[in-house]
Amino acid sequence: MAAAEPPDLAPLLPPSGGGGVADALRSGDVKRAAVFAAALPSEDARRLWRGTLAIVGNDAVTAIRTLRPLGDSKALGVAYYLARQYVLFREQMHAAIRREPSDFGPYYLLGRHYDSELDDCAEAVRWFRLALERNPAYGRAHAHLGYCLERQGDAAGAERAYQSSIGLALSQAGMARLQQKAGRAAEALTWAQKAEGDPAADRLAARLYESLGRPAEAIAALERLRRAVPHDASVLYQLHRLHRAAKDDARAKAALAEYERVRAIYGAQPER
Repeated sequence: MAAAEPPDLAPLLPPSGGGGVADALRSGDVKRAAVFAAALPSEDARRLWRGTLAIVGNDAVTAIRTLRPLGDSKALGVAYYLARQYVLFREQMHAAIRREPSDFGPYYLLGRHYDSELDDCAEAVRWFRLALERNPAYGRAHAHLGYCLERQGDAAGAERAYQSSIGLALSQAGMARLQQKAGRAAEALTWAQKAEGDPAADRLAARLYESLGRPAEAIAALERLRRAVPHDASVLYQLHRLHRAAKDDARAKAALAEYERVRAIYGAQPER
């Protein structure tokens, strides 16, 4: 199983300073970070960290109101991103780059935006590579670069990027997909098992287990996936199909009923 991955906070946090706030956030101790932030001597510094803590708490409105007077483009841009105000996000990221061109964060965040919201892999690749020029050790940038290269059909480039961040479940799941596409099911399953608990890896593992004639393990992977993505009706239909094949009529019927319920509420998501 992949090791637990740290929160993706490094691109957001200021490059330096903070009187222990940044370290507390990196460790996941938000309460301790708030105590450190309140003790900072500068009102501007306290405001910056209050806004950052609001972002961590998924409170876009408070973050924007708190950060807007400061002129810290990166933090304010992330707050706009959280509020899905993407034009304002991009404006602030470019302003942050002009102010501090050596900070990898805005480049990485733009890469994530072009990948996730705009489905523009070519532009995302450009921004991820600019981020890695400034911080070649940031594993998530390698992992997301690999995913974009994979989607562009550059398997060799994707593998290099994944290997540069192979301790992350994102990259282990990517390696599993590359092996599966190359027809190496056993190797793909080994990588998917390393990333157990990652939704993409569990989705692929279920297919691989089924293709290898291991339905019980396929069902276990789908149950993990079901807990991770409870609104995805396609997972429930796959469970129904596998239970039916195993002649477990009661579980097949229950999975089908839950599939119909979830699909009626959230719609039918295509299997990815």
